[in-house]
Amino acid sequence: MLVDLLDNLEWYRALHPAMQGVITIMDRGLPYDDEEGFYTVDGIPYQVMAYESLVKGELGQAENNQVHILLEGEEILSLQREALVEVVTQCTTGLFVLLRKGERFRHKQNRTMQTKVKKVVFTLPDPDS
Repeated sequence: MLVDLLDNLEWYRALHPAMQGVITIMDRGLPYDDEEGFYTVDGIPYQVMAYESLVKGELGQAENNQVHILLEGEEILSLQREALVEVVTQCTTGLFVLLRKGERFRHKQNRTMQTKVKKVVFTLPDPDS
């Protein structure tokens, strides 16, 4: 799991061939205007989600490398190994989280009360071999 400022996303272009496409989509502001749902732009699939965070959150597992970007609100995102929490980050607008394929995580979580969240999750396609 990698967490950094959205302004620094360009520093990570070398990590995946599709990263420049994610940067271009974000620069165009498409996810901010999109309704909830699944989209594919320039071969890069992404999902726009809108929900209220919960105290318990929701477990997930990255089926491919993913980039999570909060567009509105805040949530806690943690990296999980079995029942153990390895890393916890407070996600707010202006941050992104990069999850590697296979990593288990808990998201949609907040400590004290429900908050409204809008988030985009980019799925980075497997690079051609």
